Amino acid sequence: MKRWIGVLLCWPLTVVATDEALTEVMRLLAGVKSLQAEFREEKTLAMLQQPLIATGRLYYQAPAYWRKQTVQPQPEDYAADGEWLTVETMDAGKRDFNLNGYPQLRPLVEAIRATQSGDRTTLERYYRLEFQGTSAEWTLRLIPLDPTAATYISAIVMRGKNERIVSVETLEPDGDRSLMIIESH
Repeated sequence: MKRWIGVLLCWPLTVVATDEALTEVMRLLAGVKSLQAEFREEKTLAMLQQPLIATGRLYYQAPAYWRKQTVQPQPEDYAADGEWLTVETMDAGKRDFNLNGYPQLRPLVEAIRATQSGDRTTLERYYRLEFQGTSAEWTLRLIPLDPTAATYISAIVMRGKNERIVSVETLEPDGDRSLMIIESH
């Protein structure tokens, strides 16, 4: 009985400490005004025996520009700027999407962009946030609030150190997943 009383008394302190650490991480991320990084992404799909590997570059410019430029195995370019997402692939060419007209895309774009900009308010609009760690080394798990988004994504798990996101893991309901490792310059 005494053990449970101790756990219950410490629980509010843990929640406050976790919230303070998340607030500090968001502040550190918001301090990054631009970023250029290399990435290596491994996609594991149930229908394939080997994972798909892609490499490329990431760019960020505060407050709302984010770009993922895949170089290998084939060029692809995704750029989110304000309300617009531009997608360019070899097969389909270049297409522009107003994110306001594509509610299924917006949470995916904001997962990365709002995290990188330290925009907790936007993240909480689309996700339930589960934070662990300290500002020195942290994990932020994003659980979609929208049922439509949850049909595509079970969770997005970001790991970081201070103001840097070092990995982004995307988990899908069918068991497929991708893991992007980010090397900042």
